[in-house]
Amino acid sequence: MVETGNTSPEINQIIECNEVSEGQVVHGHDMVFQKEVFGEIFSDGGTVQLENSLGWGSIINPGGVIQSNQRAFNATLQAPGGVVEMRSAENCLIIAREARIQTAVKCQIFAHTLRIATATGCLIAGRNVEIHHAKPYKVEPNIITMVIPDIPDPQQLLDPLIAEACKLKVLLNSLNTRINAYKENVAHSNYLSIRAKVRVGMLELTADQSKSYIQMEESLEATAKELETQVAERNSVAKTLATANAQIQEIHDRHSALIADCRCKIHHVDGESIVRQLLEPYDGTDLSQIALPSIPKILFRNDASLKFLGAVVRGTVDWHVGEVFTHNTNA
Repeated sequence: MVETGNTSPEINQIIECNEVSEGQVVHGHDMVFQKEVFGEIFSDGGTVQLENSLGWGSIINPGGVIQSNQRAFNATLQAPGGVVEMRSAENCLIIAREARIQTAVKCQIFAHTLRIATATGCLIAGRNVEIHHAKPYKVEPNIITMVIPDIPDPQQLLDPLIAEACKLKVLLNSLNTRINAYKENVAHSNYLSIRAKVRVGMLELTADQSKSYIQMEESLEATAKELETQVAERNSVAKTLATANAQIQEIHDRHSALIADCRCKIHHVDGESIVRQLLEPYDGTDLSQIALPSIPKILFRNDASLKFLGAVVRGTVDWHVGEVFTHNTNA
């Protein structure tokens, strides 16, 4: 291993002023390369900045940032969990949580979120893809695979919860009706009010009042206890219903969050671009963290597991998972 460059201890940054030749390896955190890079660069999550071209080399920077400000060709740029920003990429393999590329020609790109100004004959796999201008390379179209989390149909989880919530609502309404009927009875209501005050010492009764109260107690106490039982049951049912509703909402929210950014948008298609859908068991929030050996299998897959969404020759595309794939040919 050969490590070169001028290190500034104040900012813990390598500034490489010389060409990184083929076979040369550079390790560091934050690095700036002012000349051509043909070797291998490894960063531990910092920022790697290229001010000149990158050719036949590789940059590996998990969780970090790679910035290529000039041309990159026949190169590998891997920043799983991180960001790749490129001005021009040709015949490159690019892996990132988020990739932003001005011009990509015949590249293989795997990114959770991808933004490309111009894509020409690329193999693309991602979850949130936006391309301003898509065109083929000679007769090779862009092939875009939308990688969608293969998650269980939420309705299978929701149906029993919704059925239980409906039963609880019916029971709750019935209990509320009975409780309100008790409270609307004037005699019951007066007795409950006096009873509560007597029990906490807020009301002292005279001898005559005590006699009347005892008579009320003999005739209405059983009803009062029945009301207490109904109220206790109502509170328990309400609590159980609230738990069921929270579970229903949690399932809805989780499912919505997993598919919220599953979208393919192409502002201008000029020549054939093919869009496909692949259900993948990985349901993480960052597609680039998928096992590395799975990435080429996804990019180059061409079997029955893929769902063909559409081939677009002219127009625009704006598709979200769950929708019927259509494109506007009038744009």
